[in-house]
This record gives sequence, C-alpha cells and structure tokens, in this order.
Amino acid sequence: MQKINLEGLNEYVAYEKLDNNLDVYVYRKKDFHSFYAYYITNYGALNTEFVPINEEKMHKFPDGIAHFLEHKMFEKEDGHVLEKFPLIGGSSNAFTSYTHTVYQVSGTEKFYDNLNLLINFVENPYFTDKNVEKEKGIIKQELFMGKDNPYRVFAFEKLKNLFVNLGYGREIVGEEKDIDSITKEDLYKCYNTFYNPGNMCLIIVTNEEEEKVINFVKEIEEKRKVDIETDIEVKKINEPENVNKEFDIIYQNVSKCELSYSFKLPINDYKIPYHKLDLYLYIIFISNLGKLTGFGLDLKEKNLINGNIGIGTNKYMDYIVPSINVSTDYPEKIINILDKKIKEFSLNEEYFNMIKKSMISDFVYCFTGVSNVMSYLFGSYANNKKILTTDFKDFQELNFEELKEVFNKLNLDNKSILIMKPLEEKE
Repeated sequence: MQKINLEGLNEYVAYEKLDNNLDVYVYRKKDFHSFYAYYITNYGALNTEFVPINEEKMHKFPDGIAHFLEHKMFEKEDGHVLEKFPLIGGSSNAFTSYTHTVYQVSGTEKFYDNLNLLINFVENPYFTDKNVEKEKGIIKQELFMGKDNPYRVFAFEKLKNLFVNLGYGREIVGEEKDIDSITKEDLYKCYNTFYNPGNMCLIIVTNEEEEKVINFVKEIEEKRKVDIETDIEVKKINEPENVNKEFDIIYQNVSKCELSYSFKLPINDYKIPYHKLDLYLYIIFISNLGKLTGFGLDLKEKNLINGNIGIGTNKYMDYIVPSINVSTDYPEKIINILDKKIKEFSLNEEYFNMIKKSMISDFVYCFTGVSNVMSYLFGSYANNKKILTTDFKDFQELNFEELKEVFNKLNLDNKSILIMKPLEEKE
C-alpha cells in the first residue's frame, strides 16, 4: 500500500494496484460518520466500436449499450440489488456518462457489508434473454422522458454542434432501434471486455483504517476468476478542430429563451497540463464576465438576462470547452453584446489574485464532507485516469505571468452558439 500525499495539504490517499490490476484508492477521515464508495469502469456511451476480449476483429455495438448494461447489473437471479442495500443500512445508485460507468454505495453503518455487496454485484452479471427483453421497455420509457426534458435536449444539442465525429451529443441511453437490438450476448461481450479489473477503479471514502479496507478488497479479488485484459482496442476517432455548427436554434416547451455560447479549444495548443489550463481558462472568463466585473449585474438591471451568467469548462477527449450560459428574452441582442465583450477580454492582476484565493478556499472546503471528497477524487480520476497529487500545489502556484501566456494564445473564434426558444416562437 502506498500513501499518496496531496502536496500542500495535510492529507493523503492510500493506493494499491492489486495483483489483478484493479486500482484501489482509500481516503480516510476519522471524524467522518458516513462512507461513500464508487466502483468505476472506464466505459461509457462513446465506447461502441472495439475488439471484444478474446476476439480479433473490431465489432460495432448498439448505441446505449453501456447504459443498458448499467441497468442490468442490478438484477440478479435472487432479486434486485437495490432492495438489498437498505437492509444493511446502505443506499446505492449508478450512472453512465460518455466515458465512464459508476456504481455507488453510501451509508452510515455496516461499511464492510455494503462494500462487499457493491463489489460482488458489479463483478457478477446475470443476463437472460427474458430479463434483457423486459428492460427494453423500461429504458425506452427513460428515453422518451429525456426527450421531453427541454434542458436535456439543449445540453445534447450543444454537444452535437461542437463535435463532428466524437459522438458527444448522441443519446447516452441510445435510440429506440438501438435499445431494441441489444442482446444478452452483446451485454456479456461488453461486460467481459470493459468490466475487467485492469479497466476499473474502486474509490472509497471512509473512517475505517486504510490497510484494513484494502486487505478486505484484496480477499474478494483473490477469489475472482476473470481473464485479465489491460489493453482494450477501441476504434480511434479523428476529430477536426472546427465546430460542427457555428449557430443553431432549437424550439422546445420552455417559457424563456436559453443561450449557450461555447468555444472548442484543442488542449495540445497549450503547453501546460490540462488541469492547470482548466483553472486558467476559468479565471479568464470569470475575471471578464463574473460578479467582480459587474457585467452580469448591468445586464440584469437592464432586464436583458434572467438570473446570473453561468460559466463553466469541461473536458471532451483532447478538447476543453469553456461555455457561457444565460437565460434571456433577447438572445440575439445578448449575442451581439457578448461578441463585443469577448473581443475586449483583458487581464486584471487584482482580479486574478482574488479569484485564486477564492478557488483555493473552495478546494480546501471540499475535504470537509464525504460527498465533497468523493466528487473531487472522482473528478480527478475521470480526467486523468489516476488521482492527481499536485492539485492544491497547482492552485498555489498559479501565477499571473503564466496566465498571460495562456491568454495570449487564446483563440475564441472557434465557437458554437445555440439558442433554445419557446415553441410558440417557431414560425
């Protein structure tokens, strides 16, 4: 067992790669009264074309199969797993993203019983022709409900307009034809390939002693019979730097217009690690559009926007996407205002220091609660395939000169604008 010190903090994460290549991370805080565990596979909605384990040829699987697999993992021959966790004081859930599937358990008692149940249900699939067919109707209902949610549609359309080939923006649950085509055999092939210990990670936040927790997991894994695969061959997708659509309007059942103004930036254009680039880009946008500037307040006082300006950055494979999001009755006017404002972006060292101080404070705060710690650890793992040790140190070492270098390289011409308008405005 290694102790991975989180540099600059009086904190560490225990880590061990088990003999079967499963990565296990344990963060312990003695005064926590609850626990949280994530069992993660690096497998999501984008992974539909790959060479299945013990085969030689590339195979295309239906869209939505990662999500379908997540659903089916909870059903066992002796009943539904979600009904078992409350009996031992736990609560379980799961989610599928474009790049990961995550199974969760949390609770305040019977930690080892809950962890054992989490690991065992994820590691023991039970698929039959009958239970696969039964699930199709449930997942199609989820699909229809999602398509009735205008904000979900808006989020997916934004991604479709940004990316040409990567597949971001397609339905994570799949379309009807995809769901109907999924078979028991498909599920087992996907499971055996991606639910492989070398492609998985277990992150645990608890008040239990770390070595004891890791030894508990080891004992379970030593009994596991599985073909070990560490090099899964997934089809490579070439993504051009240009956006798919520069401008688009969709009409949904909403009362107010929503505007998203997004930029597609290749990470490799900047000679710094992704996580530092992410921080610097956030600082640039906040220091020009955030509360300190009064820009949003001025727009609100003029009744041009409803609420605050939303600013965020997200990673999509080799790209980072800063986004500006606003609710407004005057989207075209706001676009013109933003166009002008973006051309006037500048840096202010005083703002930089204030934002940096606030970001450091927020980062330290995340270690005060179980769910906050888990969100941080999972985010670090999801973006880097490991938990970084230097995040706090990187916050501390943010400097105005390096920020200027990023700013001077910044090209915000590669943008995609999406407006969502009420249905009644459609001609």
